[in-house]
Amino acid sequence: MNALRRWIVDDFERGAGRHDDPAVYGGPPGDPGLIGPGSMSWEINADLAAVAQAGLPAIVLEILHPSVVAGVEDLSNYREDPFQRARATLGYVLATTFGNTEAATAVIERVKHVHSFVNGTRPDGVSYRALDPELIAWVHTCIPWMILRVFEDTKRPLSQREKDRYLTEQAVIGRMGGAGWVPETAKELDDYVEAMRPRLSVNAQTREFIGFLMTSPFFPDLPEWVDRQLHRFTIYAGMSRAPQWAQELIGYDRPPMTTRVLTGPMLRLDAQRLRWAFGSPRYLQLAQQRAAGVVRPQAAAT
Repeated sequence: MNALRRWIVDDFERGAGRHDDPAVYGGPPGDPGLIGPGSMSWEINADLAAVAQAGLPAIVLEILHPSVVAGVEDLSNYREDPFQRARATLGYVLATTFGNTEAATAVIERVKHVHSFVNGTRPDGVSYRALDPELIAWVHTCIPWMILRVFEDTKRPLSQREKDRYLTEQAVIGRMGGAGWVPETAKELDDYVEAMRPRLSVNAQTREFIGFLMTSPFFPDLPEWVDRQLHRFTIYAGMSRAPQWAQELIGYDRPPMTTRVLTGPMLRLDAQRLRWAFGSPRYLQLAQQRAAGVVRPQAAAT
């Protein structure tokens, strides 16, 4: 790997973490994992650029549900580590899609265990619990929904059949995570989102979370005024992936003119940059070798 590629990979992994653990993505020869090769999930989620760019809008859409943001505000450590939730989302998507069956199942069970302690009362007096199947369904759905939108915008258009296959495959993960029902077709996704919209809102907790996103340093090595401008552009660019009604709901539907003009080209350029730097990501290579029955040589004893 040449120096420029190495720099791009290292810079990305500083914020997003590494996703190349053989214990997760390797494993028993012939094990397809929860979804397996030849699936739409293996094509779409192998695109690290699409999964990474989908993270911010997916998280913001998730916290538009007042019960989700209540749990985040009450129990999350996002103020101490503003990138932790994005890293966790990326890792969850990759591990459940490409991990071996045991590792992928363990990741899902670990998340369910952590969420079993997330219960409380919203500021409006409504009780919530993170393992509520409705909340799990919403949080799950926001992720493949946004990945599809980014993939189509930066990689290639998808047919209705391809979208349906992808959502059906990803629904396996949603149900294992505790959702009673999740959309399995593009039509069901559209209907589900419309049905959920009356339950979504922006309250004081939502504004606090989004305000934190707008002020926490993204580029701490740069001068403060440069960081502030790049920060605002990054947030507006990420939210451009969300539907117009969501942008309007949080007040991000009228970005500065320069941001509006540059957002699309910059996001597509960034996606191309990541694809060029990573090539075939290591998690995909390990999963392909595992599913194909390749036995990885054991390290020599010391």
